Amino acid sequence: MLGKLMAVRSTRFITLLGLFDANVSLSDEVGVYLDSFSATDREKLRQEFETCLRSGILGMERFYSSTSCYAKDETTARRFFNDVYRYAFEGGEEPYVPDYSAS
Repeated sequence: MLGKLMAVRSTRFITLLGLFDANVSLSDEVGVYLDSFSATDREKLRQEFETCLRSGILGMERFYSSTSCYAKDETTARRFFNDVYRYAFEGGEEPYVPDYSAS
């Protein structure tokens, strides 16, 4: 599984996910973060995220490395990343990490 995590190389992508770390809780800064990029770079980041969602590499391990929390299960972790994508790129509701975390 470590190889799958290593496949995610973009620091921009990792930084975006890191905004959801429960220890710093900067998820409300996603818009500001994305606005700091050109339209082209923002689109590249969106495509990278979409590719990661389709490839299945965003699961429980990446949930922990992004949020510092354990996901309830694999399905919940994947739902979290889908919700982050919708929040960042489609105007969806901001995901609240504890809703996806194990107690």
